Amino acid sequence: MTLRTRLAVVVGLVLVVLLAVGVLLPRIVRSSLIDEVDRQLGAAGPIALQLTRDLGAADANRRPQAATRLSELYVARVSSGTRQLVVAPASHPGREPNLPVTSFDFRSAAKPITVTSVSGSGSWRAVRRSLPDGSSLVIALSLDPVAATIHKLLLAMQLAAVAVLLAMVAGGWWLLRLGLRPIAEVTDVADAIASGDRSRRVRETGSRTEAGHLARAFNLMLDEQQTIDERLRRFVSDASHELRTPVTAIGGFTDLWRVGAIEETQLDDVMRRIGQEAARMRGLVEDLLLLARLDDGRPLARQPVDLASLASDAVLDASATHPSRAVTVEASGPIMVLGDEARLRQVIANLVTNALVHTEPPAHVTVRAERSGDLAVLSVIDEGAGMSAEDASRAFDRFWRGDAARARTGTGLGLAITHSIVEAHSGRLEIDSRPGTGTTVRVALPSLASSRPARPVLAP
Repeated sequence: MTLRTRLAVVVGLVLVVLLAVGVLLPRIVRSSLIDEVDRQLGAAGPIALQLTRDLGAADANRRPQAATRLSELYVARVSSGTRQLVVAPASHPGREPNLPVTSFDFRSAAKPITVTSVSGSGSWRAVRRSLPDGSSLVIALSLDPVAATIHKLLLAMQLAAVAVLLAMVAGGWWLLRLGLRPIAEVTDVADAIASGDRSRRVRETGSRTEAGHLARAFNLMLDEQQTIDERLRRFVSDASHELRTPVTAIGGFTDLWRVGAIEETQLDDVMRRIGQEAARMRGLVEDLLLLARLDDGRPLARQPVDLASLASDAVLDASATHPSRAVTVEASGPIMVLGDEARLRQVIANLVTNALVHTEPPAHVTVRAERSGDLAVLSVIDEGAGMSAEDASRAFDRFWRGDAARARTGTGLGLAITHSIVEAHSGRLEIDSRPGTGTTVRVALPSLASSRPARPVLAP
């Protein structure tokens, strides 16, 4: 159901309620007022009878007949069709009610009825009582005050209904403007992006409404998608660049062999170079496949692994490959985690190799395994030249290599693979480095006794 449809339904329901109130409320108020008039007529009966007797005594003494004016009460004595006025309301001079057809004596509970005026407009609530001498007494109260009250009530209700309708129209317009305008703008931006204009964004109003939240979420989605696209383009460009070098070398050697430019004595050396470039290309492809599998979230093997033992093995391997370098291990007993042993070995090997490659003798490298609360922390600390804050923030990007490392071997995927493996183990990989102070890379993993994700262990 669209927002316009919902607003139409709400407006329809409100109109039905207003119509019901407009019909029922005046009826209820009129009925209540008439009941009050009837109670006044019942209470005025004995007074009217006494006034009639006093008027009769005045006739007996031949006093002048005079109608006593008392409030809104009308009292008249009817005998042989002749009406003798006893009391007339001051607000209705000359007006008289039509006589009720039925009469009751004062001992019965007669219900007043509504009658019109003999002449002119207006109505009365009247009752006719029988007297002992055969005449009857008519007691009435004008309903003009009731009509005036109902008229004022209807006028107030009409004004209130108009005000409610105006408020509903204004509120509906505001809701439509607030609710549909951002959606229309999102649609326009989506159409523009589909047409190729990826720089368009939804205008944010800064409000805390659902529409404002939608605009912010949509812009955030577009920014993230643009970031992903840029990283993908950069990744493809860097991968193509890295693959082009070995492919070009292999293609060049084969072209030289095809045209006969390679001597028989050079063939062994050429085949060795082709094998080296093929191995380099194979390693790059394997790294890319590993990253793709990690990005897809494929499950890793899970078994208890001792980080201290892996650190000792990595230091032993580094001593064999770099016998001239000082590499030590510091471990306070077994540091157990739950993870993929082969991938965790790869993490430590990548970090140690990276520290050795990017430092010069006599810089020392330390591998430390320790427990910090519910975390198992592995640190690789070197005494090299360190990195700037900008280089440290990009150290885990794929195919990124600092200016000082561009001439070195490697594909620039080692730390990216390490970062992905650590995240697949619900861990955190952090780097702390400053120029001239060396570099510390920490891996924080949930210990075997804890299943909570690792939290940062470096000070911000």
